Amino acid sequence: MIIPVILLALCFAAGILLGHAFLLFPWTTIVLSLASAGAAVIRARATGSPAVRAVQACLAVLAGAALTVAAVVHRPADHYTNVAALDGGRHAVSGVIASPLDRDPGRTAFLLKAEQIDGAPVSGLLRVSVHGDQTPLGLGDRISLPGRLHPARGYRNPGGFDYAAFLARQGVYAVLSVSRPGDIVISVRGGGLLRYIQDLRERIRQAFLRSVSGDGAAVILAMVLGEEGGLTDNLRERFMAAGVTHILSISGSHLGLVALLCFWAVRRGLFLLPERRYHQLTLHADPRKLAAAATVLPVVLYAFLAGAQTATLRALIMILTGLAAVLLDRDGDLLNALAVAALITLVPDPQALLDISFQLSYCSVIGIIFVVRTGNGLALSAATTVQRWRNHALLLLVISGATTLVTAPLTAHYFRQVSPAGVVANMVVVPFAGALIVPLGLCSGLLSLAASSLPLAGLNQLAADAFVSLVSLFSRMPGAGVFLPSPGVLFAFGYAGLVIGSGIALRDRLLSRQRPLEFSGRMTRTLKAGLALSALALAASVAVPLLRPAGNSVLFLDVGQGDCALVDTAGGTRVLIDGGGTRENRFDVGRRVVAPLLLDRGIRTLDVVVLSHPHPDHMNGLLSLLRTFTVREVWWSGSDGDLEGFEGLQRLLEEKRVPLRIRTAGDAGSSGDAVMEALHPRRDLPADEKRAYAAENSRSLVVRVRLAGAAFLFPGDLHREGERALVDAVADLSADVIKVPHHGSRTSSSEELLQAVRPRIAVVSVGADNPYRQPSEEVVARYEEHGVRLFRTDRDGAVNIVVREKECEVIPWASLLLRTIPLTQPLRWGTVERENARRLWIRRGVT
Repeated sequence: MIIPVILLALCFAAGILLGHAFLLFPWTTIVLSLASAGAAVIRARATGSPAVRAVQACLAVLAGAALTVAAVVHRPADHYTNVAALDGGRHAVSGVIASPLDRDPGRTAFLLKAEQIDGAPVSGLLRVSVHGDQTPLGLGDRISLPGRLHPARGYRNPGGFDYAAFLARQGVYAVLSVSRPGDIVISVRGGGLLRYIQDLRERIRQAFLRSVSGDGAAVILAMVLGEEGGLTDNLRERFMAAGVTHILSISGSHLGLVALLCFWAVRRGLFLLPERRYHQLTLHADPRKLAAAATVLPVVLYAFLAGAQTATLRALIMILTGLAAVLLDRDGDLLNALAVAALITLVPDPQALLDISFQLSYCSVIGIIFVVRTGNGLALSAATTVQRWRNHALLLLVISGATTLVTAPLTAHYFRQVSPAGVVANMVVVPFAGALIVPLGLCSGLLSLAASSLPLAGLNQLAADAFVSLVSLFSRMPGAGVFLPSPGVLFAFGYAGLVIGSGIALRDRLLSRQRPLEFSGRMTRTLKAGLALSALALAASVAVPLLRPAGNSVLFLDVGQGDCALVDTAGGTRVLIDGGGTRENRFDVGRRVVAPLLLDRGIRTLDVVVLSHPHPDHMNGLLSLLRTFTVREVWWSGSDGDLEGFEGLQRLLEEKRVPLRIRTAGDAGSSGDAVMEALHPRRDLPADEKRAYAAENSRSLVVRVRLAGAAFLFPGDLHREGERALVDAVADLSADVIKVPHHGSRTSSSEELLQAVRPRIAVVSVGADNPYRQPSEEVVARYEEHGVRLFRTDRDGAVNIVVREKECEVIPWASLLLRTIPLTQPLRWGTVERENARRLWIRRGVT
């Protein structure tokens, strides 16, 4: 007896999760797995069911675990991680471009199948980032290029997105940064069908760029060609708030729309045949099968024209499996077809299970199948046109609500945001995109290949602008963009159990009313028990954090080359000192790095926000935070208000009615348990016009925060001149902890400052492999000479300092990251497992 394909897929997926658990907690995983397998066999024999199915299920789980372990651990001997020094230094690399180009303004990225590094033969995939977005490269090109080679890194904060793990799931462990595109040498141009399709894609892209502009151009390029580089964070935020961000990525929704349009067009075309010919055709072939077969090629071509990204190819597998189900007369069994598609995706790439695109796509489709099958079972009457349209609208509403409901924990986990408004927005936005934006843009793009310009450019611009305006309207609706903390595992299980159980109970109740002789509306004992356990899990997930005792801490966030620190007191006072940021603010540090951490800590209100000085790496991250959180007041020095970007911050503060208070030396205040003193600058501090940038840094607002008997000094980006003025003006400058001035620049952290502060602990907020070579070796040596414990966010990740009775306990986040066992050294498994358990226990209190 063969195991059902749905159970096979579920067991294989469980094996993938088991494989990841084994790499962290091997002995616990082995014991629990053996116990579960034995229990399954015993239960099968006790109930009289075939034991062979239990054995097959165990084998499927074992296969998933084994493939996962192999995918995570195995690397050939010549893999670049075993050969090259990933030290951030310059290296000469050669290889073949293995992916379509990913362009952002000012940057081009792609995957490179490495062949040589510094003349040594290597293997493995690198992610290459090139300064400039007009590089003449393409898929399959064999190139040589110099650049800085460093390990894949991200921002390492509690609960933050693990960019390194994301790349590792694609087989990428290092990034090559190329500053001069002219240094790239193309030895062999790529060829073949895929390269030809990519070249066509580039010609279509250029036609759109010449003819369409603004947010509309960015949306069309994203929805038609998969080019998302033009999407600003502000534009993405509007789509996210409206609950329709999925429409921007070419995945299941886009391919599904194209498949539906092709299928519908072929069916309508067949209906236009003369009646005699149509009947002759139906004698030899099923028109539905002809339409399904005719849809395959356009969908495949569109997937590759749209860039053939990983998420697109996974969606293509789902669509092709569905079309195959129609051709094989199995379209009534879509769940089995979905399970087959999952196996086709997961067997060669088991780590796909952990990707958001896979999870969202399959959860959405399962919800849609459940609703459609329930609707078919109800068979609502539709005698008139009005009733038919009513039924269609009702089905669309229920589908939109179901997909929003089943994907809510995922969107909350990955984006810290859900949008109930998306239930209505999707009913309008998706048809708008499917009926107008995608077909119009695709047809215009294809026609541009034979024309000197983009046909119907004005109509594309008008439609795209109207589409963006429509999404913006929904993003301002009540219930749009509700921010939430990431749900924990216990919450996710409880939520899933309640949604599944409630859906089954509601379906049975509806079907029993329509067909009382076939269905019973009563819930079984098993269903009642499942709902009760799910409700208990949900209640526990909410109650456990509330029972956790509050403490005093200062968390220095990892925001790259910028500053951001959170003062969190036992009394519930929260002070944020700077917000990080980047110069162009293309990557919104506030929204993507700082906000998730605040939300996960249950923070909705910031009592005080301190802006040390209005430079981008301190200020730009605050913009999105002011839109998301309630801020009671903002402190700043009153200096350098004419710097670029500060006017926008002022307008936002006025819009949100947040007081902007000037604080200078001598000002003091308290916010709950935190006592705050402004120590610098003096109101009469002279300006230095010859060294304007240094003078701006030296006018930083310096604050000292006293918390539970410990003192923390935040000197912003002071240079030596500012440090000298600070030391001369403040008689007692002592502090237990100092935030290292100006990211450890050699122009700061003078001997006079360290002697005056006498810190025990220092934290430097700095980006990994930054071009300024900060912190400087001279500064690091100076802190060591004074016996100061120095922590760095580029190495230690976020640095959390917990204050207990005047004692400061330092907990770097990097020290709490879970380690993978050495697979070939079983004697060390127990040590690694115990250490991982200890880290998890500590993380429970930190996060």
